[in-house]
Amino acid sequence: MTYPISDMVIRIKNAYKAGKKTVSLPYSRIKENICIILKREGFIDDYEINGSLNAVSKNIEIKLSYFENKKPTIIDIKVTSTPGLRFYKNVKDIKTYKNGLGMELFSTSAGILSDVECRVKNIGGLSLLKVL
Repeated sequence: MTYPISDMVIRIKNAYKAGKKTVSLPYSRIKENICIILKREGFIDDYEINGSLNAVSKNIEIKLSYFENKKPTIIDIKVTSTPGLRFYKNVKDIKTYKNGLGMELFSTSAGILSDVECRVKNIGGLSLLKVL
């Protein structure tokens, strides 16, 4: 696996297309921080970290959310930066994504932040992914 964030995005997309209720992926702190933001913004129901504190095989179990008519809450999720092509944005260049319906996640000096938090804290950073 060369880029764990891309692997996370693909697993979430595939689980939504298959109609799954949960998806499991290998643990990393950056994935946990992304899950925190996705849960806070209402794109996923919940997440849970399985495994002991010093276990090699820790997993994140994500509970996906759906609307009443069985439509997924995440319409589209895509990776914006890859290891070979990084996209950095200044705070002046960060705009609302899809008129505020979606969000863009950034890796900044203050941690993983959404586009709204970046504008409030006046911080730019590496664009990780976009969610709609």
